[in-house]
Amino acid sequence: MPPEQPQSPLSVGVSWAYRITAIGLEFSLPTLAGYLLDRRWESSPVATLIGACLGFAAGLYHLILLTGHGRHPGRGE
Repeated sequence: MPPEQPQSPLSVGVSWAYRITAIGLEFSLPTLAGYLLDRRWESSPVATLIGACLGFAAGLYHLILLTGHGRHPGRGE
């Protein structure tokens, strides 16, 4: 394998900004989708709670992978 080339500080910062933004969206978008479904169906907050639980689980899983305590499939770690 060829040696890795050093990354510029800007590319490292953009990479971390992308990761943090993705995790934030994973936490919030399922909750928002559940809220919108509840409004459309005029139901109790069941879909909002389900969306919040799914978003929390997805975001937490991604955070565990980011910290390196979980193994990412296909990385060979």
